[in-house]
Amino acid sequence: MAFILQSGRYDRKNTPVFFNVPAEALRELGSGVCVKLGGGESVPATLKIQGDVAAICFVAPLLPANESLPFTLESCGDAPQMACDVTNRGVDLMMRGNRFTEYYTRPDIAKPYLGPLLDAYGNQITRLDFETREHPHHRSLWIAQEANGIDFWNEPAGVHGFVRNQSIDDIVNGGSYTAFTANNLWTSHGGVPVMTEKTRFTLYNTPREVALLDTEICYTASFGDVTLNATKEAGPLAVRMQPDLSVAKGGTGRIVSGTGGVNEAETWMRRAPWLDYCGKAGKQVCGVAILDHPDNFGSPTHWHVRDTGLMAANNSLRMGPMELKQGESVNWKFRVAVHNGDTEMAGIAGRFADFAFPPVVRKG
Repeated sequence: MAFILQSGRYDRKNTPVFFNVPAEALRELGSGVCVKLGGGESVPATLKIQGDVAAICFVAPLLPANESLPFTLESCGDAPQMACDVTNRGVDLMMRGNRFTEYYTRPDIAKPYLGPLLDAYGNQITRLDFETREHPHHRSLWIAQEANGIDFWNEPAGVHGFVRNQSIDDIVNGGSYTAFTANNLWTSHGGVPVMTEKTRFTLYNTPREVALLDTEICYTASFGDVTLNATKEAGPLAVRMQPDLSVAKGGTGRIVSGTGGVNEAETWMRRAPWLDYCGKAGKQVCGVAILDHPDNFGSPTHWHVRDTGLMAANNSLRMGPMELKQGESVNWKFRVAVHNGDTEMAGIAGRFADFAFPPVVRKG
């Protein structure tokens, strides 16, 4: 089967590309699928069949703006380059045989976290410090906020809520990405259910210098009406940088927003399509960017961001509480870029264009 990838108005570099084809047309290829590009290069793909439709993903290496690239599908080896390993601690995300990070789910802490996030050289970018007294509930990357007056973010002793993982499912291992879904239950401190959360994490097979992790979050009012309260700790997605990468207290960090703001004074509770927090860990410049999808509620989001190292998407403080009636859901989608180099070197603006306005595939 022949296809054409169209870049559109943007330069594309190591861009995840999704498209669908009839499942029957691909059954002879088996579980191992590659994309053969017009220039002869073969790149691994991931194939997921759901009923009569096959969803295919590959990472397009380079395609300038307003150009097209022909490609075909072919069979390749079955061994996935990207994989999730379920453990007694949670899930290990593996990239080309190496551990990228961990999604930690054990109940010895109040809520799951993903971390630590490391750069291509093994330097720690996000903070995962269980001894700190300064905002100890800030653990690498996490999902939390206040719901029905219960604080799931700050973890005040004796009254905070719990987020408990119920299961890990829908694991996909393949050539271009690996993904899993975490099914979590939010409860009061006494165990009364408040709502359910379903979050899907997808890690792509990009060069390690800019690793891309999609985080798709769904809250559902499964047990009655839910009010997501308007506080500055109103998530849903947050990251805490390790101290060397903070702007304050002698850190080397710099915060840059998609609208040109720099550091907390120009970015806190201001709207922007993306935010990047970077600095120097050891001898390497590295950072984390959060990209807000334009389909999200209130996009572009407001940012709860501090020179001390916090970066979180938060529309509630400025736009007011959100009410979910029983059975209703709200969804968010973010792309997290874990990168080496500064904001410009990592091409964060281009990564946002890839996420928000992806290239198009049509039949050849």
